[in-house]
Order: sequence, then C-alpha cells, then structure tokens
Amino acid sequence: MIGGTMAAAGGLGCGPKAPHSGVPTAPVTLVVTYAGTGVANAQVDLHNDTTGMGAGGTSDGSGKVVLGAAPLGEYTVTVLPPEANPLPPAPGEQPAPAVAATSIPQSVRDPRTSSLRATVVAGANEFAFELKDIK
Repeated sequence: MIGGTMAAAGGLGCGPKAPHSGVPTAPVTLVVTYAGTGVANAQVDLHNDTTGMGAGGTSDGSGKVVLGAAPLGEYTVTVLPPEANPLPPAPGEQPAPAVAATSIPQSVRDPRTSSLRATVVAGANEFAFELKDIK
C-alpha cells in the first residue's frame, strides 16, 4: 500500500527523506508532563517494532523534545529518566543534585510495556503525554 501510494504520488508531498534511506520523514514535537509540569532531561524515544526505525531526544526544561525528522509510521513512545552523572565531582565541588525519577512510571520506560503511542504522518506532528495517571 505504501509503495502504491508513493508511485501514484510520484514521491511528491511525502516530506523530507532521511539521508541515504529513501524513507519519508516529518518533524515531530513531543511534550511530556507529570501533573502538568514538564518532565525535564528525560530521554524520549519513538520505537517501531515492525520497521525497526525510531527517533528520540532529550526533553528540555518544559518537557519538550523537538525531532527534526522522524520516519513516518506508528510508534510506541518510551520515557527514560536522566542518567546519573557517572563522574564524581571535582575536588571542592558539590555533587549535582539527584534527579527524581519517580515521576516517570516504570511501564513507560520499556517499549514492550509502554501504553504511549504516536503516529507520525506527513507534515508537522505534535504529541503531548501526561504521565500522572499512568501506572
């Protein structure tokens, strides 16, 4: 079906393509919140088990991740807490405060259990995920 659609459209209007892949892509913005507050510094990833493709990035202070180009398709979304800094602080410096990961439910950390879904289509895509009520 996809091949037929592209042939009929002549490959036009399918959006930019990922380098060297020939796969149509589209820009994606994701916002992850917990009780209305942005989840900062989380790794937010798109996983497509059928194609093996995906995309991801780190959320800013408002919980927003902007992906310049993600392959079109259906995805499971995962959210991972920031990793702790593996390096000890320099002599005389205070360690960075620990980031609380309790606002990110265990279920959304694994693509096999995450209930978060996104379908990337041609054109701009925006998705918002509120984690407070997810178990």
